[in-house]
Formats: sequence, structure tokens, C-alpha cells
Amino acid sequence: MSQTEFSKLLSPGKIGTMELKNRIVLPPMGTDAGAEGFVTEPIINRYAANAKGGTGLLITEVTCVDPPLGINTVHYIALSDDKYIPGFQKLTDTIHKYGAKCAIQLSHAGRGANLSVLHALGQPAAAPSEVAMPYSFVTGLTGETPRAFTHDEIVALEDKYADAAVRAKKAGYDAVEIHGAGYYLVAQFFSSTANQRTDEYGGNAYNRARFACNIIRKIKKRCGKDFPVMIKMNVIDGGRNGGVTPIDGLYNCYLVQQAGADAIEVIACNWSDVATLEDIPAGGQPKGMALPLAGMVRKAMIAEGEERPNMEGRGLPAITIPLIAGGRTYDPVMAEGALTSGIADFIHMGRGMITEPERPNMIAGGTYPYARPCIGCQKCMDNQLMNDGELICSVNAVLGHDNNDDSLPPAETKKTVMVVGGGPAGIEAARVAAMRGHDVTVYEAEDRLGGQLIPAVVPPYKENLADYIPYMEKQSEYRGFHVVTGKKITREDVEALKPDAVIAATGVIPASLPISGFEKAHVYNAKEILLGAPAADDVVIIGGGTVGCETAEYLLKAGKHVTVVEMTDHLMTNMVETTRFVLKSHIKELGCAILLKTKCKEIRNQEVVVEGPAGEKIIPAGTVVIATKDRPNHQLADEIRDLCAEVYVVGDASEVGSVMEAVRTGYVAGKQV
Repeated sequence: MSQTEFSKLLSPGKIGTMELKNRIVLPPMGTDAGAEGFVTEPIINRYAANAKGGTGLLITEVTCVDPPLGINTVHYIALSDDKYIPGFQKLTDTIHKYGAKCAIQLSHAGRGANLSVLHALGQPAAAPSEVAMPYSFVTGLTGETPRAFTHDEIVALEDKYADAAVRAKKAGYDAVEIHGAGYYLVAQFFSSTANQRTDEYGGNAYNRARFACNIIRKIKKRCGKDFPVMIKMNVIDGGRNGGVTPIDGLYNCYLVQQAGADAIEVIACNWSDVATLEDIPAGGQPKGMALPLAGMVRKAMIAEGEERPNMEGRGLPAITIPLIAGGRTYDPVMAEGALTSGIADFIHMGRGMITEPERPNMIAGGTYPYARPCIGCQKCMDNQLMNDGELICSVNAVLGHDNNDDSLPPAETKKTVMVVGGGPAGIEAARVAAMRGHDVTVYEAEDRLGGQLIPAVVPPYKENLADYIPYMEKQSEYRGFHVVTGKKITREDVEALKPDAVIAATGVIPASLPISGFEKAHVYNAKEILLGAPAADDVVIIGGGTVGCETAEYLLKAGKHVTVVEMTDHLMTNMVETTRFVLKSHIKELGCAILLKTKCKEIRNQEVVVEGPAGEKIIPAGTVVIATKDRPNHQLADEIRDLCAEVYVVGDASEVGSVMEAVRTGYVAGKQV
């Protein structure tokens, strides 16, 4: 497609007085690489990549106005003191150098503050009321009962937001955004379940919005009416412990607009502590998730003499300031449609620009079909919330490494590089090596690229992971390397072709277990089942890791009776928390029998013998599925080290892992060769 087909997405836009070169917004997503509140080189490099990539507006990540009480992660950044301004000035200078504008997200975590930090300080979290943050499988986080802020502390906090905004303006920011979404403090004030105050900050929707509205007014007073103030907010805060109904959410939007907000970034939150079959893990989430939410806000009307917006069409449009929306809306066709229909005024492309910082330029230049998709693995969020780690990405191997420096030095000497294996590791290695100027050929034994992803995308909710296979298939055309499929490389081939370097991405050897009956005809590897091997009505899966449980759901949905046998006391220990919670709930609801602390002793023709805490047990099994960890296949690399000066082993051939490990090892090899 030509640039004109995305004329709205690529057209200039305004938020208040801030003029933007296009309508693509990088929403605030933590890098979690701060140093005691200070901006660091990895943070600057991360945003530099997005600014260079053509983004119109970058909203830099959650920045605390009141540390340590309000921090959400250990490696936070803050703007609570003038000492932080120089670091942020360097960041804004870097962003502006590439023609982008920038806003900063100001935040306080309230009852969602990092408990490890607060415990070390010997103090509790603080919140609107003494109501603990409930567990939500969406974040995997829970809380403990906080103390309630006093009235004077709330007023002081409003001033701290305004003070931070003044510092942001001094540091060169073009605007600020108030964090009023998720589990953060402003969202807690909006919520009728989190905010049970009886003073002027609680008791009804108008009072619960007072904190956010006062912050906006104070920022406008301190920074000037022409300094844009945006707010990111839960238009709906739902689920079992939700506290903002859709009608109250529209009212909140109207109130912050009246207080002087220049734009609203719309989002929803769900506080469910149970998952049902209706809950979809991120790997299967549809594109454009938040666009209907923006559409609801856009349709709200306000009638003369009425204080609240309505959805009955009475009066005039209630929310007239720009709306920023998206939710996996990095497909420019979808983004353009949302803008031209008037649902949204700007599109945030969060995960789409974590995976591919160059995406806006690729949209403008017509090369966006070659951009890396988000596979929905959730490691970006999980690593920060669960591990206090930096922002990482399964398909963008730079993030979380090398100070987030994405520069690729050209090769000093052009080499002939043979990549053996066309899975994620091999294609990433080929892509990077070709970008550096090497002559690269990928050899894949099967008749198509994909490697371990081909069976991996078969279970339910793998639509986003499946997007990665066509991405890999397109890279040879985009990056200029060769691909040969249906060719299994041997030592003799390497000896004949005489490459300067070999990158072995040769995958795995299926697991072999010392179990009597393992060799029987009705015993299959999980990949064989996912690729179409027949399964009887009664299936026993040996191994309760990620592959075992995903295969279980696949078979359960096909009407099979499934038992998962796992030697440890936990399922899916290597899976991200949010997906693990949903998948575990799914297989239980579908009737999966789960035997923990249990091992398989014998496989018979129509049954297996297992031993667990209650002793031996015989389970019907017309099919037995092996879902234990496969072994690295580095045989070729071992055979050719005397033939080639440079031999690299990447992906599962080095150590069996996830897509993230495969892509990272491929990237490193492509950069080293």
C-alpha cells in the first residue's frame, strides 16, 4: 500500500496546543531500568529507537511523583525532585532530535506500590481507603491492607503531581499524562470498591473524580493553560472487584474534560480472580481490543440541563477532546479505519512498537508487512511485575540487553554464512547477519519455515504466535538472504560448500523416557499429536509443563478424556503468570484430571501405571502423549567444528527454551559472525 492509503494515520494532529507529525502514539510502558529514580542509558536508548522509528508522540513510562511510597517497581524513575531534571532533559533532547514530541506519565501506585521496597522500609502502602488490592489474574498481583491517606496528605499529593509537571516542562516535555488506569492511585480514587471514603474525595462518582480533576487543575495553573495535560483512565473498571461502571466511566471522562484535560487515553481494567472459558490469554487476544471502548466514549451525549452524559442520544457530543485508543492496533489498515470512522483521534501502538520500533516509518514507506508482530507471550509485563526485571521482548532481542542499543555495526569482512534450521533462531540469525552485509543462506530440512513453531501454534489461543511464521517467511525477501527448504544438511554438505561460518539452529531431539512400554505404537510425542497423529478417547499426557497443558486443552476441546501426570507439585512453572492462570483454569473447567507429584511407571496397551502420594494407580490410556522436555540437537555442530572456523549453536539446539531464548541466541550469533 502507498502512504496515501494511510493518509489519516500519517496526517498531523493536535492535542491541545501540541502539534504532532502523525497520529501514532507510543503509550507509556515501563522499561524498568531506572537507577534510584534517575533516567539511565538503557531508557534513553529505548525511546531513541522509537523516536527514530517515526512515532508522532512518545509518552514515556510511569514516573513516580512520591517515591518511595508510590513506586511500582524496584528500578523506578521519579520526578519528585529537581535533581532528576537533567536526566529527563537528556531524554527529551534525544526524542526531539528525531522530530517526535514527548509527554511523561506521572504516577503513584497507592495500594499497588512495590511491597518489597515498603517492607524494607517498615511501612505499609497508602491508598484512598483501607482496602487491600484484590488479586487479579490480569496482572498476577495482589496486595495487603494499606493505610488510608489523610485529607491533608491527599491535597499534598495533588501538589506533588503539579510539582512534577512543572519539572517535566523544565526538562523539555511537551505535555504530561496522569496515570489514572490499571491499579494505580488515581484509578483507585475513581473506584467505588477501592475508594470508600466519606469526605469530599468519596461517597459518589463526582467526589471520587475530585482527586484526578484537582490534579489537572493544579497542573494547568502551575504550567499554564497552553501546556497539554492528558489522562489515561479506566473507562470501565470491571470484574468481581471492579469499581467503575460504564456510565460512571463516561461521567469521569466528562468531569476530567471539564477540569481541563486535553486528551483521554482510554482503557479498561478487570479485577477477576477467577478465569473462565470466556477469558482469552494474550496469545489469542484479538486486534483492536480497546477500539469499541473508545467508540462508546465517542457516542456519549450530554443534554442541556443534565450533569451526566447519556447513551440515549440526548443532546450534543459529551466528550469533545481527542481520544487515544488501540489495543493491538498496530495493523495500519485497522488503525486507519478507526481514525476515519471517528472512533479515535490517535492510535497507541504499544506492543507493536516494543516489537518493532521502526513500525511508523515502515507504515509510511510501505514495508510494514515485514514488521515484527507481537506474539502475545506477555513476557514484557511478566518480567517486570513478577521478577522486578527490565522490559524484555520475545521477538525484539535488543530489549533488556546491551543497554537497549539497537545499532548493528556492518561486518568488517563479508562472509559466506550457512544457517542450518529455519525456526525462530535460524531466521533471526540470518536476518541480522544479512543486515550486516554477509552472504547468508538458510537450509531447512522440512518443506517450510517455522521449526518448533509449526506445532506450537496448533493449540487454542495461538493466533498471535501464528503471526510470527509469515513474518519469518518474508524476511529473506526483505533482508536479502537465501532460503533452501527440503534440504537436510550433513557434514558432507558443509565440506562441499565450504562456508566461512555455520550457525546451527537444528532444534531438538524428542524426549526419550526410561519407562517400560515407551516404545509402544500408541505413544506419541506432543508435537506429533498437534500435527495430526490420531488420539484415542482416553489420553494420558506425561508432563505438566507448557507443552503438556496446551496439548491437554487442545485434546479436551476435541472431546477427549485427558489426564495430565506431573512429577512436581506445580503445572506450567515456566509460563508467564497471567497465561498460566487462565490455561490452568481452562483445563480444569474442561474436565482435565491432574495428578501432581506423580510419575509414570509403566505404559501398557490400554492403560498406564502411575505412582503418586496415594500409591499406585491404573489409568485408562488408549493414547499416551510425551510432553516432557526435549533434548538439544547439536549433533551437526559437533561434527563440523574441524571443517569451519566459526560454528555457532543457537536456539533449542543450544538449550531448549522459548521463542525469546531462540530469538536472542540467533540475534547474538548474527551480530557476532
